[in-house]
Amino acid sequence: MTSPSGVVPPYSVRDLSIEDGLDIAMWKTPGPWAVEDSLQPPRADEGYWGVRDARGALIGFCCFGQAARVPGLEGSPSVLDVALGLRPELTGQGLSRPFAAAVIDHAVSIADDRSLRCVVAEWNEAGRRITEAVGFRLTGYHETHGGAAVVSYFVYQM
Repeated sequence: MTSPSGVVPPYSVRDLSIEDGLDIAMWKTPGPWAVEDSLQPPRADEGYWGVRDARGALIGFCCFGQAARVPGLEGSPSVLDVALGLRPELTGQGLSRPFAAAVIDHAVSIADDRSLRCVVAEWNEAGRRITEAVGFRLTGYHETHGGAAVVSYFVYQM
């Protein structure tokens, strides 16, 4: 199966190179997702990984642990936090579920018996559907206060 953009499964999670980080830093996400735009590339030593298709093309990224945790959410030694991002121009092509499944498979392989936790912004309905589709269950709610702005998240665990 190839998407309209030519992306080919299966997907693999690999070390994130400097070039990958620079590429990701240039991604521009539309609408409310613009909060995820970055001015600097993520550092590979902060728990970031690149996700590639069968041809080796970078289709997204994921991060684990502290790098995946939203502000104000407490860490736990029994939990591995997980976050992911699909290349913006690939959204809406049916890639999200297999992409997320590949990230979760990798997270399980490094979790060392910890449960997985993922938070999804309240406004991100598509993200919530995919999170639930790959096996997470809703366990809570979290708000991050930043001045006058409040960002609300659903907390999921697996």
